[in-house]
Amino acid sequence: MPGPYESYGRMNQKRRTRSDIMAAAAELLQQGISPSIAQTAEAAGVSRSTAYRYFPSQDVFIAELLLTETVKPDQGAVYAAAEIPGTGEERLASVIKADHALVITHERAFRTAISVIIAAAGDAEGGDTVPRRPGNRLRYLAEALKPFGDRLSEEQMERLVMALTLCTGLESIVALKDICGLSGSDAEQVKLWVANALLQASLHE
Repeated sequence: MPGPYESYGRMNQKRRTRSDIMAAAAELLQQGISPSIAQTAEAAGVSRSTAYRYFPSQDVFIAELLLTETVKPDQGAVYAAAEIPGTGEERLASVIKADHALVITHERAFRTAISVIIAAAGDAEGGDTVPRRPGNRLRYLAEALKPFGDRLSEEQMERLVMALTLCTGLESIVALKDICGLSGSDAEQVKLWVANALLQASLHE
């Protein structure tokens, strides 16, 4: 079965479908409509069953929609950080900083959305199915690491990208701020150190 990184690399159509659904929902939202999954599916030109594969409940759908719309104006900065001129080390550090700034800026929105998604998973049959979320961090981390394409095998690159996801997103903030008690700036420095340590370990295997 394909792993998470393989999904990132080989499931472009699914990402486009999800993006189309979110774009249709955003358009309805701008019209003053609080969109249902069924309304959005119709507007996006996909079946309801397809839409429900991406968003298993209305609560999860709205949480993802509001989070997507909230962070959209600033998310481009993270992708831009992955493409800056410079060494691979500089690009990676730039991405870690930009992702950290994005999450800190919109921390409340991230926490609210994730809490809804986790609660919905707990209420679902079996209680342990968390829907896959968009793999933005997989894409911009992979882009930042392109300069190392001739030094790392495909397997090493995939593993490194997956490991580096632990230095990004709300999860890293929860671990370093909530559990370790660090300030936002100190948390950023720890993430930069961990990201570089993971990179150097991969390069020296």
